[in-house]
Amino acid sequence: MKKNSWLVHLYEDTKKTNLLKVMEFQTIKDISYVLGIPSQTISNYFHGLIKPRGILTYCIVYQSIPL
Repeated sequence: MKKNSWLVHLYEDTKKTNLLKVMEFQTIKDISYVLGIPSQTISNYFHGLIKPRGILTYCIVYQSIPL
């Protein structure tokens, strides 16, 4: 049984046209550690509760679906 993973697409610009890097994480806490922002902020951004701020303006965060 495969687990869900978290994917972060990091872009060079705020319009998100030039993909810089794709990173895969097991937890939101792992994303928090690498990006240097609180895990609650990442979770709120993912769920659409807050607008992107800081480095999140250059990111798309989503959860993979295990096959």
